[in-house]
Amino acid sequence: MNCQFEIIKPTPQDWHRIESSPDCTCFHTHGWYNYLEELGRHVLIVKIVADEVEGYFWGARRWLGIRIIEAPPVSTGTYTQGLCMMAEITVEQRVEIYQSLYQWLRKKYHVGYMQVSDWRFRTTHDDYIDPAQWSLPALDNAKVQYSVRTTFYVDTRKTQEELWNNLNYKSCKYSINKARKEGLSVVSVERAEEIPAFVEMHRRHIEDVFNRKGMKPMPYQKKEHLLSLCQSLFPNNILMLKVIGKDDNGLEQCLSTAIFCPGKDASTYFTGASLRQYMKYCPNELMVWEGMRMLHERGAGDLIFTGVAHYKKKFGSSYAYLPVLAFTPYSFLFTFRNRFKRLYGKLRNTFKHNQ
Repeated sequence: MNCQFEIIKPTPQDWHRIESSPDCTCFHTHGWYNYLEELGRHVLIVKIVADEVEGYFWGARRWLGIRIIEAPPVSTGTYTQGLCMMAEITVEQRVEIYQSLYQWLRKKYHVGYMQVSDWRFRTTHDDYIDPAQWSLPALDNAKVQYSVRTTFYVDTRKTQEELWNNLNYKSCKYSINKARKEGLSVVSVERAEEIPAFVEMHRRHIEDVFNRKGMKPMPYQKKEHLLSLCQSLFPNNILMLKVIGKDDNGLEQCLSTAIFCPGKDASTYFTGASLRQYMKYCPNELMVWEGMRMLHERGAGDLIFTGVAHYKKKFGSSYAYLPVLAFTPYSFLFTFRNRFKRLYGKLRNTFKHNQ
């Protein structure tokens, strides 16, 4: 493909085109851009003309001895990013654009490493596959280096009846029905002035969960980061839910909270938590189900659960295998990245075990 690139500061017209694109996920929206800038990330948006197809590349710049482009930027809760094209293109064309983009960035801005995780490269599987056995021919044929990450997701384009029927009866439908019998209800935050109180409550729920696990919340789960996320995405690309019920003394309480971020092609279950003493009322299952239902009504595409914690399977989710592409003339950097990632995972699990 004949590709032309230009780094831009998006105009209102650019935002309209991006957010109406069939490629647009919640991670490509104007609100997400504002959120990343609030975190101090150096957001990079490149306008692309590839033959007769236009689009945009999203990423962030970082300096670690060499110039690095990350799409998505780490430690922000951003799950995927990369290309956001105005028309459908093939997987092979996407690979070709990424290769051309990296060569342009390397020549013009001396970028030494570019890492990309693009939701359009995912493949869907009902059952678990060993990531070591997974491959994508378009990447292999183009000799692109990549590793693999796995997550659960639900296609909320299905009808509500289909979504409900796909829930696991024993571990999910039963819990939802029990929560309803207990009088629990789910409400969403509809006014900007309610956001600080919601974030304060949500942070308490998160701390309760991580304290039980003997772990610390992720950096993007800090109170100031959550506040920035909710305020930046409000009102169109954020769904803040509270589960309201009564405790053993008959007093009304907020039992559980969650943040969903809707997008056109893909949305995310950003974070959710409940207090331990209220888990017997099954607030989480009701909260996630209502979130799925609301996302369906918004036409929010795929709901990415981020990660493969086993409980997420009960919501009728499928496995998604997603490559993480690496472009660099220094092959040792790719090897170092993978080794560091494995070491970090082992240390985190060891810390959890020793608590």
